[in-house]
Amino acid sequence: MYELVASLDAERAYRTSRTAFEEMLDAGITTVGEFHYIHHAADDDPDARWMLDDAVLRAARDAGIRIVLLHCDYVRGGFDDRPLGGGQLRFDTQGLEHYLGSLDRVEKIAEGPLQSVAAVSHSTRAVSIDRIAAVHAEATHRGTAFHLHLEEVVQEIDDCRASHGRTPMRLALDHGVIDERTTAVHCTHSNAEDLQDFAAAGARICLCPNTEGNLGDGICDLATMRELGIPIAIGTDLNSRIAPAEDLRWIEYVQRVRHQRRGAVIDHAGRTGSALLDIATVNGAASLGVESGSISAGRLADFVAIDLDHRTLEEVDPDHLADAIVMGTGPECLAGTCVGGRWVRGGPDAARGGA
Repeated sequence: MYELVASLDAERAYRTSRTAFEEMLDAGITTVGEFHYIHHAADDDPDARWMLDDAVLRAARDAGIRIVLLHCDYVRGGFDDRPLGGGQLRFDTQGLEHYLGSLDRVEKIAEGPLQSVAAVSHSTRAVSIDRIAAVHAEATHRGTAFHLHLEEVVQEIDDCRASHGRTPMRLALDHGVIDERTTAVHCTHSNAEDLQDFAAAGARICLCPNTEGNLGDGICDLATMRELGIPIAIGTDLNSRIAPAEDLRWIEYVQRVRHQRRGAVIDHAGRTGSALLDIATVNGAASLGVESGSISAGRLADFVAIDLDHRTLEEVDPDHLADAIVMGTGPECLAGTCVGGRWVRGGPDAARGGA
């Protein structure tokens, strides 16, 4: 990853971001919460500072996707306050005032109704807890969502215990940065006691099944998360494969394998499909503070058209359609993606009678 980071200039960042965003639209994703912390195009060129922020926003605009740029604070290489080095220097947001100034700048260049910016911290590893609290306060002041990575790997928890005598989640809880605007990314190794207080604070969790599986991070305690009523969303994160239904299947199937039983994620009727779809739609929108995720009055006109004549959905009755979409399809059955009332991919006119 750091080799790639070191190779990025503004134009390559634009091309790779636009490619990813267009693939997201092809897969039916209308909004990307871009957890963005590769800020600098060249470490030794003051004129290149923050150029990659511009590149990502420009790529989203040209692709036609809605973006919440999660403008990430990142200042150190570990709990021992080691300095950033190598490719990580591209992440450096420097002093708090410098970060807040960059946040103001990015807000000014975010264009139109499809672009917004939120203040976030990378993790308790990459940012001190006092500074995380300050960024969280800024998110509260600006009325934005607040995200941070928590407890993806065991080493992170061990290092935090060595430095602070508690887990990263407990550290964040004790400093008041877990509340209704907070989404914690991963939580692969979070314990039940911490999750109980996390739930009471009204926070959300974003699982990244493709990444967590690819990296062998582990399997989260989804049963406890669900029992406590913690809203779950999904993130692509590792974008070697962008397919929301596949990510949803990962969530369900990994838990089935671990616990040797079906129905890890079910709705009030005991069905899996609709409950998993809520993770990808309603909960995802709420995690980003975006007024979408459902087709209802007052919500943003972000839609996905499904080709009901596609062979993967042949002879599926309406009562089982949600299950069939989640458990048996991929991007190939999509007939269009609409963002803000505009079909940027296909749409009913492109697939008459089939969507």
